[in-house]
Amino acid sequence: MTETMIKLRLNQQQLELIDRTIASGVAPDRAALVRLAVREYAAARKAETKARPNDLEPVR
Repeated sequence: MTETMIKLRLNQQQLELIDRTIASGVAPDRAALVRLAVREYAAARKAETKARPNDLEPVR
């Protein structure tokens, strides 16, 4: 897997939320929390693209 550098611009409220999340033990630092979030987002998107169109329609 290749590494990709991303740059985030976060406001004060977003930084405080990240820091509270880290304090709760979800991740050891900001970078680790961002990596976790990106991995979870990618996994969700991958699952969405594998779903067939009929899988998303309500069951009747």
